[in-house]
Amino acid sequence: MLNDIAICQAVLNALPEATLIKDDSLTLVFVNQKACEFFGYSREEMVGQDFTFFMTAEQSARHTSRVLKVLKSGEQLESEEVITDGANKSRTVLIRKSRITLNNRFYVLSILSDISLLRSSEAQIRYLAYHDTLTGLPNRTSLNEELNQLAARSLYHPQHCALLVFNLNFFTVLNDTYGYQSGDTILCEFGQRLRSLIGQQGMPARLGADEFALLLRGKSAIEEVEPVASAIIAMMHEPFTLTQAKPVVTLSCGIVSLNSENLTAGEILRRGNAALREAQRQGQNTFCFYSEALDAGSENKRVMVKALAESLTKEGELTCVYQPILRSSDEKIIGVEALARWTHPELGPVPPVQFISLAEETGLVSQLGESVLRQACRHIRPLGDLRLAINVSAVQLRERQFAEKTLALLHEEGFPCHRLELELTETAVMNADADSLQQLMQLRTAGIKISLDDFGTGYSSLSLLKDIAVDSVKIDRSFVQYVNDVTDTAAIVTAVSQLGHKMKLNVIAEGVENDLQKNFLLSAGCSHMQGFLFSRPVPVDVLTALLPAA
Repeated sequence: MLNDIAICQAVLNALPEATLIKDDSLTLVFVNQKACEFFGYSREEMVGQDFTFFMTAEQSARHTSRVLKVLKSGEQLESEEVITDGANKSRTVLIRKSRITLNNRFYVLSILSDISLLRSSEAQIRYLAYHDTLTGLPNRTSLNEELNQLAARSLYHPQHCALLVFNLNFFTVLNDTYGYQSGDTILCEFGQRLRSLIGQQGMPARLGADEFALLLRGKSAIEEVEPVASAIIAMMHEPFTLTQAKPVVTLSCGIVSLNSENLTAGEILRRGNAALREAQRQGQNTFCFYSEALDAGSENKRVMVKALAESLTKEGELTCVYQPILRSSDEKIIGVEALARWTHPELGPVPPVQFISLAEETGLVSQLGESVLRQACRHIRPLGDLRLAINVSAVQLRERQFAEKTLALLHEEGFPCHRLELELTETAVMNADADSLQQLMQLRTAGIKISLDDFGTGYSSLSLLKDIAVDSVKIDRSFVQYVNDVTDTAAIVTAVSQLGHKMKLNVIAEGVENDLQKNFLLSAGCSHMQGFLFSRPVPVDVLTALLPAA
């Protein structure tokens, strides 16, 4: 009959893992075939050796301590070590140690599992989780963790750092001009430049798309950070290297100085983005430091956006007033321009130039435009054949269902299409895509009139009048104001009026304020007029009273 050791050897030789047995004198008494293959030694060469012959001195001391603990207590232990195999290749192994008893004597059984691939995969996953795959820079997650650790340490020790947030300006245009592969090349080169310039001073990161950041360590004062920001902007003057071009790229930079304040990563980044937006507003290749004044403006804006959104769902806060449009020949009111007015219970009256631009910026302009059109249709529909002019934003025109929604609203309100005129600026029409122009044609086919507003202040392209069927042009008040004082202005107004007459267009002069202006416009051939001389914008009840006398 085989003894216990022989049986044990037969079983362990069949194991797919390197297996070793050490006696209580810390000498190897058994190794299986897998261990021989792993370490590149024969069984005869290994048996009788110290178990730690393949380890460094530090690893050997650590391992001997664990073996003695297992022998004494019988406790099973696991540990990881990076060791060198017989082919001189480093491997990460999991070593599981347990005490066994053979012939009334204690031994330590060690089983080595190669987990190199597992740890390599985990390391790759960790790398991908914390690094941008395109540029190799730390990503937003990595920066967030660093900022949170910074905030935690600042509770006990002041942290003098600064966060710089960058945006490459007009990067979409670069992609469209040179192609996305070239755009990626520029992003990678910018990342390399940033890393080379900063060195060990800070941690550069790519936050996504064309947005980067730099956590600058040991510098927080303006006089310390400003030279770094200036150097980064200066390096942008060097063209980027593409195969067939060398584009110069500009950037904007927002900066947050971090001292002893206890801020979360999210708040630090929010402040950086607030400063970045201000830098973008100021121009290209500029930087701006965060200040509480920026937040004050942002807070006011947030309050106003919320209030506007709420007012759009309520009756009475957003209303329409109407400014008459008169036929020049007899000064009869033939139409009105609907103008939005907003009076909030807490904010009071808000100027149109303020809330309309805010609505365009925040995506509320479509809802605002629908509210104004619906209210105006209800007010003007009963007033005979009076025409209604409504301003249309470029943002509304870009909506794919703008024409369909407009026609549906007119149908719901019972307002005839031929009585509606949509006013669009030259710039909005010039920048319109093919789909938007098709929608204009759909509306005009349905009978709706199209008017070019503020004519002369934008591109002033005569091709607009030729290529895009319009019914009216409105001469901007900035021209009307000086027709009696500036010869060139008078000539422009006269030329537009004569051109409109020959093309059978209505020419409407807006901003008429006195008789001198009115008389000149009559002589110049303007077919229609509008302005304070005739009437200010008025509520519908006042307008109704004006009509019988017109």
